[in-house]
Amino acid sequence: MAKKRLVLPVNLLRSRFWHRLLGLWLGALLLLVCLTGSILLFKNPLLQWLYPQLQISLVDDPQLQGRTLNQLDQSQYGFARLPHFDRPWLELSRHDGTLEYWSVPVTAAETPQLLLIRAPYSDVLDWCYQLHLYLFVKSWKHQLLGVVGLGALLLLIAGLKTQWPSRWRMLKLPLSQRGRALPALQRHRQWHYVIGVFSLPLLLLVVITGTAMAYNAQTQQLFSWVLQDPPQPKAAPEPLFEATALTTADWGLWLSNAGKALPEAQLRLASFRKTPADAVQFRAQLPEEWHPNGRSVVRLSPDGQLLSLQRATDLAPGRQLSQLIYPLHVAAVGGPLYLWLLFAAGLLPALLWWFGWRWRQGRQQKTAISASHRHHS
Repeated sequence: MAKKRLVLPVNLLRSRFWHRLLGLWLGALLLLVCLTGSILLFKNPLLQWLYPQLQISLVDDPQLQGRTLNQLDQSQYGFARLPHFDRPWLELSRHDGTLEYWSVPVTAAETPQLLLIRAPYSDVLDWCYQLHLYLFVKSWKHQLLGVVGLGALLLLIAGLKTQWPSRWRMLKLPLSQRGRALPALQRHRQWHYVIGVFSLPLLLLVVITGTAMAYNAQTQQLFSWVLQDPPQPKAAPEPLFEATALTTADWGLWLSNAGKALPEAQLRLASFRKTPADAVQFRAQLPEEWHPNGRSVVRLSPDGQLLSLQRATDLAPGRQLSQLIYPLHVAAVGGPLYLWLLFAAGLLPALLWWFGWRWRQGRQQKTAISASHRHHS
C-alpha cells in the first residue's frame, strides 16, 4: 500500500511565499520604523525649529555648566547630556522620562534658564522616538524591535532570493514602451523590483545595524568570539571614599577634573549619583572614537579625586568593533553624503511597500476578473 504524502497548499520553503506573507504587514511596520529613523537623523535641527528658544550659543566652560547643574535637585535626575556644537544646551533626563533643556550662562553674573520641558509623547519628535526605539512598548525595551528586525532581514533575503538569478533580466526591461507607459500591473512590479535591487545594500545596512543594537549583548559576544577576544580582566578595586550627601554637589569641580583626566577627549554624558555612597561618572569621546556619546568612562569621588579611567581604545577588538554599530546606524560618521544616503534609505521601504501593495492589489483584481469570466463561460 502506497504511503500518502502530505501536500501543503503552499510551499513553505519557497522564498516567494515568505516574501508575500511578510511583505504587507511587516513591511508596513518596517516603513514606519525607517521613516521615523530618517526624521530622527535631524532631531537636533528639528528641535531648534520647533522650539526657537533652543537657538542659543554654545558655552563650553565647565565652571559655568557646573553652576547650572549645582542648582538642581540631584535626586530627581538620571543623567545629563553636556553641551555640544550641534546641541548647545544642557539636556537633563528626569527619572520619569521627562527631558529638561537648560541654557548655560555666558558669564558668572547671569542666571541659568530653563528653556524647555518635554514630557514623553509631548511632540511629534518624541512620538517618532518612541516608535523607532520601542514601537510604543518601552517596558519591553528593544525586544519587539529586535523581532521586527529579524523579520525584516528574512523579508529582504526572501525578496532577493525570489528573483535570483533568473529574473535579474528585469533590470534591463524598460519602464515604458516607446513612450507608452507599461500596464499598471507590470509597472508596479518592475518598479518594486528595480528599487529593491539597487537599495538592498543600504536597507541591509540599516536593518542589520538596528537589529544588532536590539541584541547588543549577543552581538558583542559574537564579535568577541569571532575576533577571539581575551577574557575581560577584572577591574582594579577603586579607592575608598567617604559617603557624601546628594545635596553636596560640585559639578564645576567634577567637570574640570574629569576633563583633566582625559584632556584629549570631549565629555559627553554625566550621570547623577543615586545614593550618597555613589561615585560621579562621566562618558567621554576620544578623537579616535566613532560613538557620538563616547565609550570612555571617567569615575570620580564626590571630593573630585579620580577613582578609575577606562579608555574605549583599550577595550578588546571585538568590543571595540561592536561600538561601531551605533555610529553607523545614526550617521555619526561618514559626513553629509552618508547622512543623506541613510535618510534616503529610510524612505525606500515606503516606496517598496507602495509598489508591492499596488502590484498585489492589481494581481488580485486580475485573478478575480479571470475567475468571473471562467464562471460565466
